[in-house]
Amino acid sequence: MPGVPAAQPFPSRPPWRSAPPELRRAVERCAGSVVVSARDVTGGMTPGPAAVLTLESGAQVFSKAVSASVSAGSHRLYQREATTLRLLPAEAPAAALLGAVEAGDWIALVTRLAPGQVAGPPWSAPAVRAVAGACATLAGITAPAGVPPVADSLSGLDGWAALAAEPRDLGPWEARHAGRLAAATAGWREWTSGRSLVHLDLRCDNAIVDRRSGTAVLVDWSCCSAGAPWLDRALLAADVLGAGHTGGPDVARRQARALLADLPPEASRFVIALAGMWRRSSARPAHPGMPTHRAWQRARAAALGPLVEELLGTLGG
Repeated sequence: MPGVPAAQPFPSRPPWRSAPPELRRAVERCAGSVVVSARDVTGGMTPGPAAVLTLESGAQVFSKAVSASVSAGSHRLYQREATTLRLLPAEAPAAALLGAVEAGDWIALVTRLAPGQVAGPPWSAPAVRAVAGACATLAGITAPAGVPPVADSLSGLDGWAALAAEPRDLGPWEARHAGRLAAATAGWREWTSGRSLVHLDLRCDNAIVDRRSGTAVLVDWSCCSAGAPWLDRALLAADVLGAGHTGGPDVARRQARALLADLPPEASRFVIALAGMWRRSSARPAHPGMPTHRAWQRARAAALGPLVEELLGTLGG
């Protein structure tokens, strides 16, 4: 099962000035001051503008927006994220929500600006340590009432079982091991369940690292769920391989194994299931407004290939 070093780039976001004037005015009312400048930011999957906004008061906030006509799915996720951010306890490593505003079929979220820079791509050793610390904090927080279970947020972890039933779509290694891959990921709804607060969309572009303090804040909470306490750390391991590491592929692989080393076997099964989910989803039609997402999924599944082989061997059977 060959691997590739890094995932496909994310699509370009439109500039902040492309958002409707009435939405931008609503954002200003939410922020409590007139916006004097906007610095567009990149990254993420949503086909809408995102920017660091400097206010007339001198403060800075972050805002992201999307229209339902461009991506109804992303619009729903922003609504869900706003609900989630209102539920998060103060100790969660998240930027506080200032408000969510709507104008026509547009929605925008406004949050405090987290200090630091995105963790990557690629990852670095300090960024991995900082984000692993955020994962540890989340693992110790009980998900508040209203946060859905993991099984409600992840619906594609049966990917290897589905692919095993469609062997014509599998590569040689995958075809030989399809049954074992499916068996390794069976029952995921049970072994991913739990009451810990889980971000569940942990990627380097969803983590802001403050290098001075060595801490991280996680952003994009639309997938937040209640689940097993090791889930975010396993997602971090997968992303270190998928997004790449400044030390190169060998360092990325060692880092991923180190992150999984003290976790239960289910964490390895989860990483295998993620690869199957991305592998199967990548063959589906493109999401509206997200033309590069399927290529990203294909590259992500391929990047996990060598680790999946290794993990499958350690699980036995």
